Amino acid sequence: MNRAITLLRRADDALARPVSVRSIAMVRLLVGAVGVLHLTPIAIDAARGDTFHGRFRRPYVSWYPELDPTPYTLLLVVGVAAACAMSVGLVTRVATVAATTVVGYHLFLSTTHVHNNRAYLFAALLVLSMSRCGNAFSIDARLARRAGATLDPDAPAWPIWLLRFECAVVYGASGLSKLVDPDWFGGTVTWARVTSQEAMVRSSVLPEVVADLLLDRSFHSIAATLVVLTELFIAVGLWWRRTRPWAVAAAVAFHVMIEFSAEVQVFSYLGLAVLVIWAPPSLWAGRVQMFHNRRMPSAPTSVSAPTP
Repeated sequence: MNRAITLLRRADDALARPVSVRSIAMVRLLVGAVGVLHLTPIAIDAARGDTFHGRFRRPYVSWYPELDPTPYTLLLVVGVAAACAMSVGLVTRVATVAATTVVGYHLFLSTTHVHNNRAYLFAALLVLSMSRCGNAFSIDARLARRAGATLDPDAPAWPIWLLRFECAVVYGASGLSKLVDPDWFGGTVTWARVTSQEAMVRSSVLPEVVADLLLDRSFHSIAATLVVLTELFIAVGLWWRRTRPWAVAAAVAFHVMIEFSAEVQVFSYLGLAVLVIWAPPSLWAGRVQMFHNRRMPSAPTSVSAPTP
């Protein structure tokens, strides 16, 4: 009983301890840009008259509100503007909440809208909307300094831990689901997915020999196993300092390969953006200090008076 109480106190201390907001602020900047990439094509289609109204849809619940085409289009435009403001850190809290609301509204309009990447984006935005991610690397912070005030550079650590947990769960859940799926673990799914987009693979920057390898069925028997093991390694390796650099490197390579070999909407960009949450805040502090030092004019050299 005492051990359980001790563990709870340690967890509470870790979640409530004030830490630098630089890491989560950098994630905000990147995830806001991903939100723009996600919402812009949907808003453009809606402006052209291509909305969910003319497609098959199945709402999650019968009472879910469905806007008419014009208000729906305006809502998407507001979402794009909010994601832009969120990324640069202008009225950050309001912009982040607005972007989260628009992405969430579109996500739950129909079960056909639900994909893992969109759900991941909504989850990341939801955590960011509850954090003080606008207190650094933002226009808000710059305006506050000009006004003679400063936004608190520290905040409770729980949003960072929550976003880290979400990041690791994505890889773990994906790896486990593929592990128990014989078609996935055997390479059938990956091979079918790549061959269905052969034209895109051929037209990419990949060398011809690499494209031929990606389209070879026997290659996927081995590659699918490596994909599953890689995802499981990332999910576990992120939690230990010694394995974290290797896990992050594996995740970067994983997302780059996905981007070249399959169409996964914004998942690759989102995955890379959220990985930033694992960087220590001191990393960004050092980069910012170097930047300021370079721009800071050197102090004039004092000249001693001549001896009479």
